[in-house]
Amino acid sequence: MTTERETKSEPLLEVSGLTVEYDVQGKRFAAISDINLSINRGETLGLVGESGCGKSTMGRAIIQLPRPTYGSVKFSGEELTNMNLGETLPFRRNLQMIFQDPVSSLNPRRRVRNIVAEPLLIAGVRNKEEIDHKVQKALEAVGMDPKITMDRRPHQFSGGQCQRICIARALITEPSMIICDEPVSALDMSVQAQILNLLEDMKERFGLTLLFISHDLAVVKNISDRVVVMYLGKICELGDSERLYRRPAHPYTAGLIATIPKIGNNENAHSNTLKGETPSPLTPPSGCKFRSRCPSAKKKCADNEPVLREVEPGHQIACHYPLAEVLQ
Repeated sequence: MTTERETKSEPLLEVSGLTVEYDVQGKRFAAISDINLSINRGETLGLVGESGCGKSTMGRAIIQLPRPTYGSVKFSGEELTNMNLGETLPFRRNLQMIFQDPVSSLNPRRRVRNIVAEPLLIAGVRNKEEIDHKVQKALEAVGMDPKITMDRRPHQFSGGQCQRICIARALITEPSMIICDEPVSALDMSVQAQILNLLEDMKERFGLTLLFISHDLAVVKNISDRVVVMYLGKICELGDSERLYRRPAHPYTAGLIATIPKIGNNENAHSNTLKGETPSPLTPPSGCKFRSRCPSAKKKCADNEPVLREVEPGHQIACHYPLAEVLQ
């Protein structure tokens, strides 16, 4: 008999060498490059970084929208990158996505019942009674009254209500994993808390695995079991949420954490605040991509790109000179 602990330790998603390249202004550049990670069943993995670091690109590449240029994406042990559209449909039922803008991701011309039901129709469900029943259950699960909601259109709802509809649409196929791309960034603070609590409730109720993408470190800390930090398309640190926030090993992670608002003065946080602008991905710095903003950068950082390595069990960084206190 498989225990809950054993089930959660099984990798549901495995990403290896994931790279997405684009042609822009006659140049070829990598939006994300050589990403390697795994997400266990029942886990929430947070993905953080500044705008333009490749967070959303990575989420879309995992779900094959679009397909990555190179690399492997295995979901439940099955390779997705080699499948054609027909072969990916069964996996799309188990791997859903909540998009960044809740209002623009809903078709303004369609009624909520049709928006939420669409994944079932794509999956081949044709029984109208079954579809209506599942739409009602999905809306009830996210705290929306089906009688009031189903025949209205998106413009008749607030941003928070639209996000609940998006979550209902993602849940209706009973997926095992949902990719949440900045699901609360467009919402007021009070509504953010409601949506985060809803996601936590859905995770427990339906046994979901979540990839939670956000630029808000405070939000990611509260919802994630582990956190991945990205900079210019590369992973620079990965580790347990509490451990990483308490004692970050990478200067970039420390700089991001220093931006979290705190009550009172914090001299150490101020000294760690990020300086300068993020370089263009079309012309990134040589060696370590973060060196142009790093207070600890040395010649080795310009000559050699650091490789992601483990500094302690479950804690990985890509830095030649990790913060000293982490290694003590």
